[in-house]
Order: sequence, then C-alpha cells, then structure tokens
Amino acid sequence: MTCKTPCSAAKYGRTYHTHSKDNLRLFPKTSRETNKWKATYKRRTSIERSNKREKKDYHLEAGNHRSTMMWYIRIFGIMMCQNMDAWYMHREEELKFLKNHIFAQTA
Repeated sequence: MTCKTPCSAAKYGRTYHTHSKDNLRLFPKTSRETNKWKATYKRRTSIERSNKREKKDYHLEAGNHRSTMMWYIRIFGIMMCQNMDAWYMHREEELKFLKNHIFAQTA
C-alpha cells in the first residue's frame, strides 16, 4: 500500500534517523576497538554471570518472602556462598595438596 502524501521522495520509503546519544548500546561512548572497551565488556559479562549464579543456581527468586529483612538474609547467604565458591576455586590446588598430605600422614 502506498501513501497518498509521501513524506519523502526516496524510493526506499520512510527512514528513521537514530542519534548516537539516544542508543548507547549501538553507539557506545567508548570505541569497541580499544582496550578500555574490552575491559568494560569483560567486567560486564562477569557481572552477568554473577547475576545468573544468584538467580538460577542459588534460586534467589524462589523465595516467597514479604519482609525485606528476609530478602536481605537470603541475598547475604547467597553472597557468602558465592564468596566460598570463589575462594575454593582460587585455592583448589592448595586444598588438594593439603588433603593428600593429611591422608598420607594418617595412612
């Protein structure tokens, strides 16, 4: 269907101009080729993984609490679990060595 009073004489029809200030996802202030962008993107994906861990793995949204104090207790517990996971992953080799060393002494 064609328009009786076209806005433009262009063959391809109506166009929409997006300003770079309006859409920061498509036109970020930092160029994507820079190291600053890579560091920012790396941090963002890390945060996304952390949010996924809280919501899916630790069932954050499964709580059916009305009080904010219960939500705080739940999120603090989840943060402690995440901290223990990170600590364990950072020290995994050292803990395995200690475990083997202790079992070797008791045998």
